[in-house]
Amino acid sequence: MMVAKQPYECPFCGIAKTLPSPALESAVVLVDANVFALIPTHHYAGIKGNCLVIPRGHYENVLDIPDNLGSEFFRATRRLAHAMQNAFRCEGISTRQHNGPAGDQDVWHYHLHVFPRYPNDGLHAGRKVPYSTEERMELAASLRAALR
Repeated sequence: MMVAKQPYECPFCGIAKTLPSPALESAVVLVDANVFALIPTHHYAGIKGNCLVIPRGHYENVLDIPDNLGSEFFRATRRLAHAMQNAFRCEGISTRQHNGPAGDQDVWHYHLHVFPRYPNDGLHAGRKVPYSTEERMELAASLRAALR
C-alpha cells in the first residue's frame, strides 16, 4: 500500500544518513544498528519529552517493515521508557503508531510514538503544538543522559 506521492523526500531518511551517533546539539536521543529515536518537532497536550522510534532503512508503514526489526523496536522503546521515567518522573508510558491516510499517518516512513504519561494529562484530546528548537535540544540532552 504505497500512499506517499512520488518522488517523496523522506525527512527521516535524511536524518538517518547523518548518523551513526547523535551530536550533542541534536534532537536525536538514541542510535542503534537499525533504529534511532528523536524528539519530534511537536508535542501533544503539553506533554513534553515524547520520542519517535524510527528504522534507519525506509519502510513506509507497518505493512512494509520486516519482522526482524520488531525486537530492535521493542528494545529501543523499553530503553526510552526507562529514560523517560528517570528524566521526567512520569508515571506511565504510552505508544502509538499510524498507518495510511485514514490512520492519520503524516510522514511516509514507519515510526512509533513513545510518550511519557501523567495522571489526567489529556494526551488523546490534546492539540499538536510545536517545540522550540531549544526545548527539543534540552529534552534530547536529558534523555541521552538518562540512557547512559
